[in-house]
Amino acid sequence: MARVLNGVDDGVLFAEDGWSLDVIGDDPAREGWAATILALSNGALGVRGAIEERAEATTFLAHAYEQAPIHYHEKLKGFAATSDSRVPVAEALGIEVRLDGKAIDFSELRSATRRTLDLRAGMLRRETRWSFPDGRLLRIRSERLVPLCGNTLLLRRFQAEFDGAGVVTLHPRLAPAPSGAKQSDDPRIGVNLASRGFATEQAADDIVVERLPGSGIGVAAVQRSRDEDGWLLVATGFATGRNASDVLADQAAALADSALAAGFPAMAEAQAGLLTRFWAGADLAIAGEPRLAATLRVNLFHLFASAGRDGRSSAAAKGLTGEGYEGHYFWDTEAFMLPVLSVLAPDIARAMLVYRASTLDAAFANARALDHRKGALYAWRTIEGRECSAHYPSGSAQYHINAAIAFAIGAYVDATGDEDFLVEHGARMLVETARIWLALGDWADGQFHLRGVTGPDEYTALIDDNWYTNRMAQKHLRLAVASAARVAELAPEAWTALAAEMALGQDELAEFTRAADAMHLPFDAARNLDAQDASFLDKPRWDVPGTPAAEFPLLLHYHPMTLYRHQVSKQADIVLAMVLAGEGVSPERKRRVFDHYEPITTHDSTLSASTFAILANEVGHEAQALKFFAETSLVDVDDRHGNTGHGVHMAALAGSWLALVWGFAGFRPDGPALRFRPTRPAAWPGYSFGLTWRGTLVRVEVAEDRITYRAVSGPDIVIGHHDAAIALAAGESWTGPLAC
Repeated sequence: MARVLNGVDDGVLFAEDGWSLDVIGDDPAREGWAATILALSNGALGVRGAIEERAEATTFLAHAYEQAPIHYHEKLKGFAATSDSRVPVAEALGIEVRLDGKAIDFSELRSATRRTLDLRAGMLRRETRWSFPDGRLLRIRSERLVPLCGNTLLLRRFQAEFDGAGVVTLHPRLAPAPSGAKQSDDPRIGVNLASRGFATEQAADDIVVERLPGSGIGVAAVQRSRDEDGWLLVATGFATGRNASDVLADQAAALADSALAAGFPAMAEAQAGLLTRFWAGADLAIAGEPRLAATLRVNLFHLFASAGRDGRSSAAAKGLTGEGYEGHYFWDTEAFMLPVLSVLAPDIARAMLVYRASTLDAAFANARALDHRKGALYAWRTIEGRECSAHYPSGSAQYHINAAIAFAIGAYVDATGDEDFLVEHGARMLVETARIWLALGDWADGQFHLRGVTGPDEYTALIDDNWYTNRMAQKHLRLAVASAARVAELAPEAWTALAAEMALGQDELAEFTRAADAMHLPFDAARNLDAQDASFLDKPRWDVPGTPAAEFPLLLHYHPMTLYRHQVSKQADIVLAMVLAGEGVSPERKRRVFDHYEPITTHDSTLSASTFAILANEVGHEAQALKFFAETSLVDVDDRHGNTGHGVHMAALAGSWLALVWGFAGFRPDGPALRFRPTRPAAWPGYSFGLTWRGTLVRVEVAEDRITYRAVSGPDIVIGHHDAAIALAAGESWTGPLAC
């Protein structure tokens, strides 16, 4: 039994217990959104939640992407040369339904459909009733799994019932990959690929083998089926890579055969068991707000499901749920997603950082292309590691991606205590990327400056001393020095060899510290206000409230240079700095920052709302905190930006959890200690959540003006509650006043 929580007319329901999401109907105008919000993925394979009888462009593989040249009319030195673009692969959802041996044309039938995404089972269930003009009725039921173990496997089963004369049979079909999304005036969607997608080498109902001519990446899809307890069971295995086509076909066939032999019940049991373990630590509740709590579960499900697990992939801006942003990885993977996964799924977080380590050579090449003789600069947007951004003012100039990756390394090691990662990968990554700040910066009047960069606000570009970039670079430099010292202590021989390989001496580490200590953070004394950059506050203010609603997002209606000339922000910039690096900044200064920058921020980026929610709560603006919390939480379930059909907004989904835990519960990553400064919105009777900190599963429960910390399992732990320290062993709890 379910009830409507999103309103009567939008066709969205949550179950009473908040553990499943139903979409009613198949309105073509909303089908793109529905296919996204009901998608299943596992970090390697993503399948949109489309109806099988009408499926098209539903299936994506993390390692299936085309590479095509970027064409410039005026190309200058150092511009990115090629772009990676993830494209849909062989269509695996197709099924032909025959009546008395003749394929049914479903375009001539009326339908009534209900699709259910079960968050505990990791399964999509669907029932459709097709009505014939003569009154006959066909019912089709299906269940679908993409195993979260990470295998490139899709498992489905079907039942059909026909109310009328005739015999209905089901025939699953593979089809060659459709063309990828075409170039659009919206830069968030697609790219003009010269190849327009795959070249098909073999195509039949049960096997498709194709290859992308630009990247040389091949994909094989093999489908097997059999009867199973009154269902038609269909298993589709995929294999991808640059191996020979027959090798890929054999690998895909082995996956399909193995799943078919295991059967649907066994695979479903394994899936539910894996999710039981995840939800044991990740579950949450908001008293009096069942819709918000259920939505956050949907958000966490997609974040967990779409993140890369194999050390060769990461989490794209749209996950594996659609073609938006070409499947690229950006800075928000590390700044927003990875801090959440570090405490909810640390194995996945580690694998994502290993991916970044594997692309360090590409980061070296990128730095050299931008004339830096030393150090590494990660690509602004990429799949394979090379820079794929054709617009350097809002792409390559965002050097702060290095600091985001450094921040994520620190957050991961703090949360897990995994210092082996520092020894194996982290120290090298931190030092080589920190070197970029010394290469980029210069000294003036005893202060260290970073010039000609772009911060998170892409409506302001190529400016000097962006507060966010400088502050995060400062933290990065200090973390690199501290990590070098720690690795030297933990593994002196390994460190000696690594330092020699990097030609790193104590003098250079001392220069890191000197630059960090002298980092310029612009402040306007006349306004008593921290400045987003050296010139931002001198520009005329954009009239955000007076701008017609039809002109948002501004990036689709105004030339970038028009935006660059104004005090207007696409998203949180200095506000994000106050959240990620606000230690030592007084509450009064933070409040002035919030009050000045919020009215000139358009929130055209879905990354923005969660950050404003966190800072609003910290500075005492509870109503705004709740407003922005709802905005980031409901961004995809309610399709608030109108483009969820291109894929979920992964960083915003992570941001909804951050807004709850970093915002209302007052957590910040700041070293190995777990500390909260919790609050409770007056409108909520309470809330609860869980996380894992250094192997200890902790549950936090707020009820009225009391808070309880529970150490559910794992090692002994000390939890900071405001400025107090609470020591707990496994099975112990502490309850006390919410405020100090």
